[in-house]
Amino acid sequence: MDRRHALFRSELKFLVDEHTLQIMERKLSPVLYKDLHQVHKAYRVRSIYFDTYTRKAYRENDAGVEERKKFRIRVYDNPKNAIRLEVKQKLKDRNYKESCYLTIAQFEAIMNRTLRHDKNFPKALNLLYLELYTRFLAPSVIVEYERSAYTHQTNNVRVTFDRNISFSYEFDKFLEDELPKATPLLPLNKHIFEIKYDGALPDFIAQAIETGQIERTTFSKFYFSHLRAEGEEIRC
Repeated sequence: MDRRHALFRSELKFLVDEHTLQIMERKLSPVLYKDLHQVHKAYRVRSIYFDTYTRKAYRENDAGVEERKKFRIRVYDNPKNAIRLEVKQKLKDRNYKESCYLTIAQFEAIMNRTLRHDKNFPKALNLLYLELYTRFLAPSVIVEYERSAYTHQTNNVRVTFDRNISFSYEFDKFLEDELPKATPLLPLNKHIFEIKYDGALPDFIAQAIETGQIERTTFSKFYFSHLRAEGEEIRC
């Protein structure tokens, strides 16, 4: 494995109902630490995902390509306070992210396709700039949800509980406080539970989630938002 692949983190996803999610949260919250950025019980996550004019990211997801790359811009409860560009690179069930913060001017330039290269661009912005003008990368879908997050220093564990997932195409409203015309992605009472970690999953977490009743999923919010928009039923 090369040095780049050694930086990848493992990721486990589970599609669960509210009752199961509450059980997992009750079992894990006493042994984990609430995320430092989480002030209340949950916080909002809103992301614009990008794709090429040939829908490369969507097609690779659909085909199950093991090594692929995805671009997104993410904001939180106060959208204009912190705008974060993330380049998520996936290798099977492991992930690695390059990221940087954007100014509002940079965000608007990306959305308007007027971004001009600067030698001081961080790596993530350089990667996006290249794709904007070689593959005609453009906004593809907005995904929004409520997240509760917990961490543990052992193997850099991060556990997240994502509720009320919805999607929208109102790109010009991305930095507004409320996102109009958002469509629920999953059936009522269905949510996503994720665990990310370096190396091996600590035993105390593996034992806590071992109920024999939850199954792993490869659920992609980006991919299933497009399926749902095209009229496909999301089966759970």
